Amino acid sequence: MMKTMAILNKLDPGRAVAFLGPAGTYTHEAAQSWFGADAPWEPVTDIRDVFTTVESGKADWGVVPVENSTEGSITVTLDAFATSPLQICAEYLLRIRHCLLVTPNVMSSGGIKRIVSHQQSLGQCRNYLNKHYPGVEQRAVSSNAEAARLAASAQGSGTHEGVAAIAGHTAAKLYGLQIVAESIEDTHDNTTRFLLLGRACATSTSGKDKTSLLISAPNEPGTLFHALEPFHRYGVSLTKLETRPSRRTAWSFAFYVEFEGHVDDDNVKATLQALQTLKLDVKWLGSYPQAVAV
Repeated sequence: MMKTMAILNKLDPGRAVAFLGPAGTYTHEAAQSWFGADAPWEPVTDIRDVFTTVESGKADWGVVPVENSTEGSITVTLDAFATSPLQICAEYLLRIRHCLLVTPNVMSSGGIKRIVSHQQSLGQCRNYLNKHYPGVEQRAVSSNAEAARLAASAQGSGTHEGVAAIAGHTAAKLYGLQIVAESIEDTHDNTTRFLLLGRACATSTSGKDKTSLLISAPNEPGTLFHALEPFHRYGVSLTKLETRPSRRTAWSFAFYVEFEGHVDDDNVKATLQALQTLKLDVKWLGSYPQAVAV
């Protein structure tokens, strides 16, 4: 299992912890790495709702997925930072092991006719599904745990529609589902990165940190070059660069940037000062310890 730096484990959950629900999602599992199993949870149905729940003060913390090693960035998370005042306090790496789950009656009453899961999970299991269930309907739902709930409710409704879900062991246990196959993800090191969000996060430099920025720039020749040049000049290593529509005007863009270092490090300070001299709108999203494997 992957864990963050130990200094950020077992945080005080405060009023509540918002996460993409229902209970049993991988986001829920990641959230438990920081707060334990008995925190006051606030499950919501959409990633944007995690942001708004924390912004409103209904929850003190939020946990959201930001990228998967197979399917790439969770764009709804990146886009939410454009308008949200929340800051990134920590990150967590969770090894994702997908299972194919059914109620006990499905395999004996016509087999699997529909497979439901989050869109990212369907993509992460593409090869397995094409090989073992070609032609079977795939339907994207809001989360893996919601998929498990739907598969379980098919039995309770008496319809026995042959619904299978892709989710994890936690969801299988929680919703009373049978595991048909496990570790069905296409890549053996399939990993999702999660972010811990708060209204204010004050972290000190640890020597192994990461910083996230959102840089908005006019659509002019050389804009990206000028935005990246200070990072090279001061020896700051970029770990992620993603272009997203800024939603201000048509064909204007924002760059989601992650790099090694803390905002209090000298070379990072120099880089940010250099960016301020350019015609760029730079939004600091947080400096936080890098997740490490233990």
